[in-house]
Amino acid sequence: MKICIISNLYPPFIRGGAEIVAAMQAEGLKDAWQHVFVVSSRPSQVKVIGNSIFTSNTWATTVDTVNDTDVYRFNPNNIYYYLNDFKYPSFIRLLWHLFDTFNIFSYFKIKKILAKEKPDLVITHNLMGIGFLIPRLIKTMKIKHIHTVHDVQLVTPSGLIVKGEENALSHRFFKMIGYPKLMRYLMGSPDIVISPSKFLFNFYKESNFFSKSKKFVLPNPIKSLLKVEKKASPNLRLIYLGQMHKAKGVLDLIINFKEIKLPHIRLDVVGVGEDLKKAKVLAKGDKRIRFYGWLDHKQLIPILTKADLMIVPSLCYENSPTVIYESLSMGLPVITSEIGGASELIKEGLNGWTFPAGEFDILNKKIISLYKQREKISAMANNCRRSVANYTLENYSQVLLKIINDEYKQKS
Repeated sequence: MKICIISNLYPPFIRGGAEIVAAMQAEGLKDAWQHVFVVSSRPSQVKVIGNSIFTSNTWATTVDTVNDTDVYRFNPNNIYYYLNDFKYPSFIRLLWHLFDTFNIFSYFKIKKILAKEKPDLVITHNLMGIGFLIPRLIKTMKIKHIHTVHDVQLVTPSGLIVKGEENALSHRFFKMIGYPKLMRYLMGSPDIVISPSKFLFNFYKESNFFSKSKKFVLPNPIKSLLKVEKKASPNLRLIYLGQMHKAKGVLDLIINFKEIKLPHIRLDVVGVGEDLKKAKVLAKGDKRIRFYGWLDHKQLIPILTKADLMIVPSLCYENSPTVIYESLSMGLPVITSEIGGASELIKEGLNGWTFPAGEFDILNKKIISLYKQREKISAMANNCRRSVANYTLENYSQVLLKIINDEYKQKS
């Protein structure tokens, strides 16, 4: 089959796990002998990124290759580029969302690409930043459509609902102006909807989304299982890997980590985002906390191999964070907050631990307890790898193709 993957972002432009999953999906389908191409966005002017050369012409559609897959990119011509949203005040963001929802420029750009390539199937991922008219376009062009949900952005534009703030003014405002209802209309019911977690399906079911779509829970893929040999150390090394945003719990993590006075417990923080400066201010004076900024995969692996525990302290309702899959595949146990689908992969004491979201005093007690029994952590490595052994990219691609082929057979 000829398959088009549409994602608002695609490497090397990365914010979170959704675009990484889209890239792995493209790679897996290509390895399974499918003809794959990608449509995504780019900033208005980019000269050189890696081996890819982009035009400085704002209006041009460019084509580069990522892992031997053609990637069509264009700038959606909104007020600002999606990755720069943190630079603007809320009223400008609101205007941006209005233009993004009805981005007719993106509509015709993608229509031209689809008319040229004539795919048998389109798989969409996050669409915010590239336009929500795309599902209507796919339906109009009578192309088979699979949508993959990654967060709650179809109900609230930020994609972030913090525990205890479910009825915050921002969420009530968008509900009052009919945002979820508009998204239900624009998204419609794709032939198939895929979610990595049960939680997200239940969330969208409660909001009456995708009523006529076939739904499948398909956990995110992992590249491979990696066995890491670790040297004995008196230290307990924790790592946070993700967006530097208060909703992800990183600020509270740093504040509460400083309450642990044991000198041999360290915290590595990897990531960028709007709250990076705040995080560094909070960490000031504690030499046990180290910031790495943004790292590519090759730079990240050595840091992960030195870590003892991955901390996922999110305060917002998560889908199924890719960082959990990555950690477990390396034999690295995870401590995650119990919120959304984040804890669906974790079996207490087998491949990690959980704690109630926002209750960092409980997290601290678990960290101190694990420091005193560090041998227990290293003994869990095989359990961690086994818990995600069925989620390799090859298996993921086979399951996805079976879902696609079964749907084709029923409609043929």
